[in-house]
Amino acid sequence: MLLLALLSSPLAAQPAHRYWEANVDSLRRVLATQRADTARLRTLMHLADLAPVASKGAMQERDYEELVALTSRLHRPEQRAYRLLLHGNQLVKRNAPVPALDSMKAAIAVFDRLNRPVPFLLLTIRFLFNRAGQQPAKRAYYEGQLATYRQRGDTVSMAACYHSLAGYYREQGDYNQAVGYYLQAADGYQTFHWDSSANELAAAGQLYAEWGNLDKALYYVRQSLAGQGGPRGQVPASVSYRNRTMAAVQLQLRNYPAALRAVDLSLAAAARDTVIPAVGKAYGLVLKSAALQALRRPREAGPLLYAAQRLDDSLHLPLFGGWGAFELDATWARYHAALGDDARAEARWLAAYRAARQARVTSLQLAYLHELGRFYQQRRQPAVAATYALAALGLADTLRTAEGALRVTRYETEQADQAQQTRIAALRLAQVQDAARARRQRLLLFSTLAVLALLAGLGFVLWRANRQKQRANALLDRSLTELRTTQAQLIQKEKMASLGELTAGIAHEIQNPLNFVTNFSDVSAELVEELEEEQQRPARDAALEAELLGDLKQNLHKIGHHGRRAAGIVKGMLEHSSSSAGEREPTDLNRLCDEYLRLAYQGLRAKDKSFNAALNTDFLTDLPPVTMVGADVGRVLLNLFTNAFYAVRQRQQQGEPGYQPQVGVRTVLLNQQVQIQVTDNGTGMSEAIQSKIFQPFFTTKPTGEGTGLGLSLSHDIVVQGHGGTLTVQSAAGEGTTFAIALPLSRPV
Repeated sequence: MLLLALLSSPLAAQPAHRYWEANVDSLRRVLATQRADTARLRTLMHLADLAPVASKGAMQERDYEELVALTSRLHRPEQRAYRLLLHGNQLVKRNAPVPALDSMKAAIAVFDRLNRPVPFLLLTIRFLFNRAGQQPAKRAYYEGQLATYRQRGDTVSMAACYHSLAGYYREQGDYNQAVGYYLQAADGYQTFHWDSSANELAAAGQLYAEWGNLDKALYYVRQSLAGQGGPRGQVPASVSYRNRTMAAVQLQLRNYPAALRAVDLSLAAAARDTVIPAVGKAYGLVLKSAALQALRRPREAGPLLYAAQRLDDSLHLPLFGGWGAFELDATWARYHAALGDDARAEARWLAAYRAARQARVTSLQLAYLHELGRFYQQRRQPAVAATYALAALGLADTLRTAEGALRVTRYETEQADQAQQTRIAALRLAQVQDAARARRQRLLLFSTLAVLALLAGLGFVLWRANRQKQRANALLDRSLTELRTTQAQLIQKEKMASLGELTAGIAHEIQNPLNFVTNFSDVSAELVEELEEEQQRPARDAALEAELLGDLKQNLHKIGHHGRRAAGIVKGMLEHSSSSAGEREPTDLNRLCDEYLRLAYQGLRAKDKSFNAALNTDFLTDLPPVTMVGADVGRVLLNLFTNAFYAVRQRQQQGEPGYQPQVGVRTVLLNQQVQIQVTDNGTGMSEAIQSKIFQPFFTTKPTGEGTGLGLSLSHDIVVQGHGGTLTVQSAAGEGTTFAIALPLSRPV
């Protein structure tokens, strides 16, 4: 039995690439020649790993039935898993996605208990999540699986989870997360499936193009195409997809001849595809038509579009899927517009926009809104053009984030920083080794030449060692300079991220005083009308007029009060966003704490409407003004409040019964210092974490959610910038208190 298990294990005694990159058709031919149970079981298991969904040319329902029978006869532990897969495929065939998903998830659980990777099954069930409309459940499932596989070091399964999470965030319009996961998937696939690794790089490039960073897009698509002529790069569908992605990027770069060459390579590869050749051809025809139109050759583009339309009529291709964007309607619209057929062009643009909305592809919606605005503007219909332009502006605002302007993922930033740290460590090690080598050389020369040329030999050795040391020191200085530059860039990114969080809160917080201004203005207008009516009466009521004037005066005071409040919020935002050193001035610390507490809360509420927390304030009523840089201390408060809300939200998501999130702030006078205490009842921290919490780049948040610079910068602002102290007290599972102590400008 032990020998049988070793022989039939999918990963036993064979390189990962050989197993996962096997050809399904060749496996089917091998299966037809096998008669022994153990040989047929091994081949069927391999086939099920590569093509888990029953379809033509892959696994069939009868194959799963044979797998169940063989595993039962040979007493294999995978029997239950294959029985569940058989049932799941039958449910898929009956169009029952929810029970089919449950059955296949149960099969994956069996394989996990056996420590047996099934990456393509993991990839397959993401379509069942989509069909069942369970997007949040899809994200939660793959994040949970990823944590399990990361703990056991299963890079094969981790790659499938990264790809599935990338697709989820791509559907949500979160390019930062999506591109980061595609790049992590590409790294994972390198260990067992070269073709998929190249496709992940192409997907990252495609998403960077949609995000607006065409340099990054071109870089990753070129990487995906590198070496595609080698022995492992001959999967026609993948070669077609990667060249088609290159064509789309070159179109955006306006390099139309290069786009045409790439799309011709894509069509040639699609013609060699024996699995789904029509799909690859349809995508390529649309893209080639777009390239020809960009080259002002619409007559040549027309026949290609008609051919693509015939394929779409028979295949019913979606606007957006695993193959990328199928922009048939938009390409038709440009074609009709080029020929002067405005009616058909208008109909096609509207159809393209409707399809983008139905598919919820935000990037295409935005592009088509811009195209519709330009189309109606050129046709002298400014009112209609303005409607679409405003819609495009609103959609663009929803996509804009402080980090989005950089158009580079957190994953790449973290990887670059890690590589920089590794280089610096290597340089320091080399310096130590050079010093040790120099000492050995000096000792050897001294012992060999002591009698003949003691003084001359020793001088030569010392001179050479000194030169080596100078070169090593110069190299280390340059490396440290590069490190400081990198750290400065990361600090600026951290400031930009805090500005984005502040802006979300400002949008909610400033609405309150503006509502008061509007309401009191309306009431004041009504009072003026009543006063005018009273003055026009023959018998005027002086008392009533005085009362109306009094009410009007009171309303104007309130309008001014709330207007100044709104102006103060805007002033605070401008001070926060300023990159120059601020001036010290007396500041109302109670007002500053209250303002940033509510801005941080509203910022989180803007991202998660379901989150609520109790806000507790305890301000010293006669607190004197504190001389400080208000914008810098505001950044510190915003960081502390944001961390507090993050901690209580994490504890709330653990499902603890009766738990109520609470975040508080308190001001007190202690020993001629003003102390600000920020408290929460969140997850808390251990003593080991507290000892490192103010170190640069140390963070307890998952990858992609924190840079580890926030508390380090806050500590520098308080201690070095204001001569104060920033301390922390916490207990794991109970909560945390941060205390800021600032010196008073005069004794109290």
